[in-house]
Amino acid sequence: MGVINTYFIASDDAAAASVVETGPDAAHGPVLDAVDPTVQAGTLQELLTGEPYDTITGERSWARLVSEPDHDSAWVVSLPGTFTEALAGASDERLAEVVDPWSETEEFWGAGDPQQLLPMLRDWRALARTARERGAGLYCWNSL
Repeated sequence: MGVINTYFIASDDAAAASVVETGPDAAHGPVLDAVDPTVQAGTLQELLTGEPYDTITGERSWARLVSEPDHDSAWVVSLPGTFTEALAGASDERLAEVVDPWSETEEFWGAGDPQQLLPMLRDWRALARTARERGAGLYCWNSL
């Protein structure tokens, strides 16, 4: 069984946490099913910014739990503004530059296909841009 990672936009942590039971919907839209919000998002930010992975993921704001910690099979984490800005600010050329090395990271288990990942990165960037335009945060609902 895998984890579902659905990214969405919310005005604040409380609004984001309110979807823990049902998951985000069009009211939080657009939504995007994508990769892990901790390691894979961290390696993406590392590639986009050149900042060391350990520095990125060592920040207290990185993939911070905003829902109740005792929920059985779902949780919501926030992505920091630095991630949202790095992704929102990435050009098509920059995404194309980083997709190959990103697809080769260990967390893709040798199955990362840059041709499949690039459209997902573009969609994820669009979501980050929408969050930035709305002055909202980028969040990830995770469910077993």
